[in-house]
Amino acid sequence: MSTTSKPGASSKPGASSKPGASSKPGAPPGPRGHWLLGNLAAMQHDMPGLLRRVAREYGGVSRIRVGPTWMYLIADGDIIIDLLTHRASELRKSNRTRWGLAGHLGDGLITLEGAQHRRHRRLVQPVMHTRSIAAQADTMAALTEARVASWADGSTVDILAEMQDLTLRIVCAALFHVDTPEETERFVAAVHDFAASLNVVLRRAFPIPGWLPTSGNRLRTRTVRAVDALAYDLIRRRRASPGEDLLSLLVLATDADGEPALSDVEIRDELMTMFFAGHESSASALTWALYLLAEHPAVADQVRAEVAALGVERVGMADLARLPLLGQVVAETLRLYPPAWVFDRSPLADITVGGYRIPRGANVLLSPWVVHRDPRVWDDPDAFRPERFAAVQAPPRTAYLPFGDGPRMCVGNRFAEAEIPIVLATLLPRVELSLEQGQTVRPEGDATLRPRGGLRMVVSRR
Repeated sequence: MSTTSKPGASSKPGASSKPGASSKPGAPPGPRGHWLLGNLAAMQHDMPGLLRRVAREYGGVSRIRVGPTWMYLIADGDIIIDLLTHRASELRKSNRTRWGLAGHLGDGLITLEGAQHRRHRRLVQPVMHTRSIAAQADTMAALTEARVASWADGSTVDILAEMQDLTLRIVCAALFHVDTPEETERFVAAVHDFAASLNVVLRRAFPIPGWLPTSGNRLRTRTVRAVDALAYDLIRRRRASPGEDLLSLLVLATDADGEPALSDVEIRDELMTMFFAGHESSASALTWALYLLAEHPAVADQVRAEVAALGVERVGMADLARLPLLGQVVAETLRLYPPAWVFDRSPLADITVGGYRIPRGANVLLSPWVVHRDPRVWDDPDAFRPERFAAVQAPPRTAYLPFGDGPRMCVGNRFAEAEIPIVLATLLPRVELSLEQGQTVRPEGDATLRPRGGLRMVVSRR
């Protein structure tokens, strides 16, 4: 069992300061910060650190003033699971997220709501079936082998950039299986620029209307246009001649009457959603896994021995069950550094959460990052201890939610759960990666949780 009960662990964070049962719920506590800007500077400097400090000081339900507005932080796993499952109909994606993402992703699973979201999820989820993903395992391993072979012995690489490019190529191959290396390079370059321009939008402290001719908006228009030209051309080609890639499965999806279920625009939007969610999340998780293994070389050597004992040329999906330590390393990495480290919702009406009132339309932050490091739930929560996940009994659902939960749980979780260990099992036997001296490794809260400024590592061939 990876969690522990401690004195007071059964009480909810912030319970002692809740209003009395007979009183009208009031606003949760939280730091006011600067008289004008609130906590804007702290949030921009180190948002992950700010969220942990606020949760530690004010409890599982709190609020953070950012300029003239308040953000409501939920850092209690029991409350988060309740909101994502039993009370999911009371919430929607926040306006900030929908406005920020829609210009790039359109109407895909991340931005859709209600009946439209349920319909798209029903159609897209079979595309991410285990059998479909297993068919991509050899490609994942082959692309990883090629990436490792490109690193010179003794060279220094930015492993974040390397993993971003690798996972982008993997998702390109899985989704498209494009015909030529030249076409692959065009897709990779276009989607790389697309993702970079989306991150520009997501870093904004406040939403900016899409029609304003800012440099970020012009970049978005240019990169979206380039990706759309490639995507729509490929969708037309797959409609004429389906292949064995995931795009073909989307094209072949049908409604109950046997007619094509998704229009070209809907397929394009789901493709862009898969691109963004797929390669960013896996790249971040792989980067942190390699960082943690560099910090714990004995564990890395044990994983290498485990892979060697398989006696296979390439690790596939069927082999992962025989790599328990590698699975524990991946799970512990996702605990310490969940890519979806914080996500938001907005109440459709005033709601009461943990005894406090949260108003309609407020921006509510739910943070697995904080839950995964809660000392009331996890022993020595900041320590890398893969053996937490060696026990027969899994950690409570409310303590570990790296892919969210409920009807909006990440539909690509199976893809990530295959890709991350296959890449590691392919990479680790071939090279040792050590941290370049003199760098400070600190998580940055971007679209995903990743090392600020990248992660420089020195390559030693085995």
